Amino acid sequence: MSGASTTLPPSLSERLLSAIETLSTAQTPEEVLDVILSSALGALNAIAGAVLLVDSRGTGLEVKRVQGHEEKAQTLWQDGPLDGRVPAGDALMRRQPLFFERRGALNQAYPELEERTGGVAAVATAVLPMFLDDRPLGALILDFREPHEFTLQEVRFLRTLTAQGAVALGRARLQQDLEARVAARTAELEEQRAALDAFVVYKEAVGHESDVRALAGQAVRTVRANLPHVSAAYYEREGNLWKAQAWSEDMAPEVVAEITAGVDVRTPNYAETVRSGTPLFKDGWDGAAQGLSRTVSHGATGFLPTVYGGETRGLFAVETRHAHSWTEREQSLIRAVVRGLHLTLERTEQTRRLAIQNAELEARTQALEGFAHLTRDLTDQSDPRAFVKRAQEVVLSLLPSGYALYYGRDGGRWRNWVQTGDVGHSGLQAFIDAGPLVGETPTVDIPWTTGQPFFQDTYAQGSDTPAEMVQHVNAAAALPVSRRGEVMGVFIAVLFEKRAWSRTDRVVLETVVGSLGLALERAESVALLERRNQELARSNAELEQFAYVASHDLQAPIRAMTSFAGLLERRYSDRLDGRGQAYLQHIVDGGEHMKRLVDDLLTFSRVHTQQRPLLPTEVDAVFDAVVRRLEAEVDGARVTRSRLPVVLADAQQLDQLLQNLISNGLKYRREGVTPEVHVRAERDGELWRFAVRDNGIGIEPQYFERIFVIFQRLHGREEYEGTGIGLAVCKKIVERHGGQIWMESTPGEGTTCYFTLQPDGNFQQ
Repeated sequence: MSGASTTLPPSLSERLLSAIETLSTAQTPEEVLDVILSSALGALNAIAGAVLLVDSRGTGLEVKRVQGHEEKAQTLWQDGPLDGRVPAGDALMRRQPLFFERRGALNQAYPELEERTGGVAAVATAVLPMFLDDRPLGALILDFREPHEFTLQEVRFLRTLTAQGAVALGRARLQQDLEARVAARTAELEEQRAALDAFVVYKEAVGHESDVRALAGQAVRTVRANLPHVSAAYYEREGNLWKAQAWSEDMAPEVVAEITAGVDVRTPNYAETVRSGTPLFKDGWDGAAQGLSRTVSHGATGFLPTVYGGETRGLFAVETRHAHSWTEREQSLIRAVVRGLHLTLERTEQTRRLAIQNAELEARTQALEGFAHLTRDLTDQSDPRAFVKRAQEVVLSLLPSGYALYYGRDGGRWRNWVQTGDVGHSGLQAFIDAGPLVGETPTVDIPWTTGQPFFQDTYAQGSDTPAEMVQHVNAAAALPVSRRGEVMGVFIAVLFEKRAWSRTDRVVLETVVGSLGLALERAESVALLERRNQELARSNAELEQFAYVASHDLQAPIRAMTSFAGLLERRYSDRLDGRGQAYLQHIVDGGEHMKRLVDDLLTFSRVHTQQRPLLPTEVDAVFDAVVRRLEAEVDGARVTRSRLPVVLADAQQLDQLLQNLISNGLKYRREGVTPEVHVRAERDGELWRFAVRDNGIGIEPQYFERIFVIFQRLHGREEYEGTGIGLAVCKKIVERHGGQIWMESTPGEGTTCYFTLQPDGNFQQ
């Protein structure tokens, strides 16, 4: 990957924010995959993309979504095994993205890929693995038509997009699975409706009740209402005990006392039910044999687990006091009751997970929006502390009372560069201001050294500062702030209240601090660019002043040289032989050329040192004045124009521009061809584009840029007079007017010089 700055450009930040917002509202896996693909393709200008997902068995990859490829196109990205022989499987096994930036890189890494798939590898390819809760989901693949160097900004964009996409995909799958399971369970209950008349009320409760314990009480009452001879209780595990949370009112007080105190998880029938995960019905039961001393023997018992995620979350127990054999109807009713508990448990867990995931997405979005909003007016800000201050304000606005610090390393101490909020203790403030020692301050040392966040649900008082100073501090979070992959500071949020840092809290903090790192990188780039621009402007000003002074000071000795050379020629030419007269002529010619060179240098330097305001100027009038002045050069040639517009210009510099371009067109004529120069103008967006066309000798394409550089000549002075400054002056004049100048030419046919100028503001399309 390229080593460019990791500052995330505004366009990528906006695309990422938009993608996250869209993902938070996606309802189905297909919608999620479409958002991931369209966002990635649009942001990186990829020609095509695909998403491959791990199949239900976890052994293969299936192409689930494709964008950019023609329908039924034979591409490399096809269903196949989940192994390291294909890029997607390899990325998942390595747990890191793969980038193939040059033609042939993919084939070199996987030499059999094209032959096995029948497809053709793109010039450049990116493969991003997708994981959710450390579980592989699949991979995002992007293809490029041209070689592509993946910048760190692009890599960060893709990593964040795929991470958010994995969360959204997991949420959509959970929602889809939940709906399918609820539908299946509901259908199953409907099939048993005839045998479960009294279960209607309970089923209604299952449909809307989200509290498992409350529904367990309803389940117990439903069993008692339909099977009066049966007692029931619902247990949940607490440590090594199963404790009853709901029970039927017919149970004896001593039994209630024992089951609410807790039954050991090793009790045989309880343990057997948990181990098998299936209902256990027994027609006889000896409580003493099960280790329950206060209970009596029962005629029949039953234990039914409520299982979610492969874990037994609860036990529903039934019993009869007299000898009894469970009938099919009784078992069906009890199973149906417990199935309702199971459904409610599933819905509750799914709802809880969805709520957590949605809260994380919403928190991340709010944090990004909040930080973006607060830093919008700091776009041109180069002071990094302003961005840190805004990040601290965002974090503290979303958390309970506390304060925020930003530490950087200063020799052997940690220096607090930015602080928001009162630390609540004068001694603590003094300690912070003095600078804690590096290596003796774990809250700062750990994130700086590891590069990972350090969350303390219970702040270790005395670990960083004297304990008596931080008795009011209860929780802390310290996150490294990175710039181009290197830790540059530690962002710390300290809370006075007790708080267990939730996943949402972590998402908010990590999002804000990640955005802070990007903002600091951008601020550094802005400051560097500003310094370079200032240095360049100062250097240009000094060079222009030097050229002006040097050219001005050269005028006097040049005039003296040419004057005295003229006197020598007039008074003493008859005393000189042929060689002496030739020498004298060289002096005169050299002096004249030096004078022209100095005059042109003065003109070049005055483009910026002697500026006049840009005013509405009639180009027709300026052109006509130039042609009258060049009458001697125009003699025998044709210099014409179309109707020319009014532009915003320095009339004197515009005169110089047209004079130089027309003179060039007349000077570089073809032998035996009458010179022709024509000037025209036409609208080009918000500008006027001028064209000065001649029928002269023309220029080779490789010289188009060179001729606008000062002192660059394509011909010797013995062929064409000139100093090599005229076109450089033209370029400087056009750029001073906010335009551009360029050239097109065909050797032996002629040249057209184009330049653009601003209209006067009254142009009507």
